[in-house]
Amino acid sequence: MISVHRAAARFRTDQPGISTRHSFSSGRHYDPANLGFGPVVACDEHLLDPGAGFARHAHARVELISWVLDGQLRHRGPGTGEHVIGPGQAQYQLAGAGIEHSEVNASDSQPLHFLQLWLTTEEDVPDYDLTRPPLRTTSGAFDVWARATDDRLPDAGMHFVHAATGQWTVAGHELQPGDSVRAVGERVTVDGAGQLLVLAVDH
Repeated sequence: MISVHRAAARFRTDQPGISTRHSFSSGRHYDPANLGFGPVVACDEHLLDPGAGFARHAHARVELISWVLDGQLRHRGPGTGEHVIGPGQAQYQLAGAGIEHSEVNASDSQPLHFLQLWLTTEEDVPDYDLTRPPLRTTSGAFDVWARATDDRLPDAGMHFVHAATGQWTVAGHELQPGDSVRAVGERVTVDGAGQLLVLAVDH
C-alpha cells in the first residue's frame, strides 16, 4: 500500500511569530482518518520569526527528531543543557516518561525553518543526541537523502518519506516540497535531489 499526501492538504496553525504546517491531525485540526502512520504522529514544518519559538512545554512517550532547513534552532532541556542546531544536524530527543524543554529561533535577525517528527514509544528513560543522520529510533531508523538515482529505500515494514526541499520521484510519484509518501510492505524506489526525510519502521 502506497499513499501520497500533498503539501496543499496539510493543516495550518498560525500564532505570533510562528507558522506551522501539519501533515497529521494536530490540536484544533482533528482528523480521525489522519491521526498517525505507524509510530509517526506528527510531521510539522515550522517557520519562526527572529526570536520567536516554543516556550517551555512538556512531552511524554514520544521521540522527537528535529531537522533544520535554514537558520539556527536553540534548544534547552533537562539534563541536556543548551544546544544551537543548524542545517546538517539532526536533534534526537527521547521524552521517556516525561520531559520539559523549549525551542526558539536563536537569531534576532534571521528566520528559522525546521521540520520535526514525533514518534510514539513506550520507553521510560529519556535520551538525547545531536548528530548527522542516519540515526536509530526505537522502532527503526531515520535518514536524510540528498541525491538518488533510481535507488531503493532499505527494506522495512513501513516507510514514511517527506520531501523537504528539491524535486523527487518516490515509488513513481513526483513530489514537491511538503509532499509525503506513506508505504506499507512495498519496495520503494527513489530518484531526485534536495533533502528527503526517510523514516524506515522495522516494527
